[in-house]
Amino acid sequence: MGRFAALALLLAVAAPPALGQDRANSDVCFQAQTAALRLAQLDDAIARCTAIIDDRATAASLRGEALGQRGVMHGRRWSIVEIPQDAVQGIADITEGFRLHAPSEERRRQLVLVRAELCAATGQTRRATEDFRDVLAGDPANATARAGLRRLGEPGL
Repeated sequence: MGRFAALALLLAVAAPPALGQDRANSDVCFQAQTAALRLAQLDDAIARCTAIIDDRATAASLRGEALGQRGVMHGRRWSIVEIPQDAVQGIADITEGFRLHAPSEERRRQLVLVRAELCAATGQTRRATEDFRDVLAGDPANATARAGLRRLGEPGL
């Protein structure tokens, strides 16, 4: 678990509040602390987020938020069981979530950091480097992004 400590810390970030859709789905999907969830709870939360995402009557912005959150949960799941498909799905969900929803700058950085860690873990080092640098452009003192670049062997940090 040591090599995944940065990802585990990132996955503890607060989720955005849900606006509308089925309240039970929203509450479970937008768990505030994903790091504390067990696998069965993650699977349930992922399913609830999927219900929001698949409901075309739900506003695109909320579906985008649910995609970002599901990406975080896939990242958390990956940090526990290390199934590559979870990392790949997390990357795809976060990326698609950005297409549908523009989160606050702080939330965007959190999501980009999770995506960067997942990209690094799946060997997508160029994309991980770009994401870590993106975070540093808005937050030059971000220790997680700096550590990520160092792990990737990026000079000058």
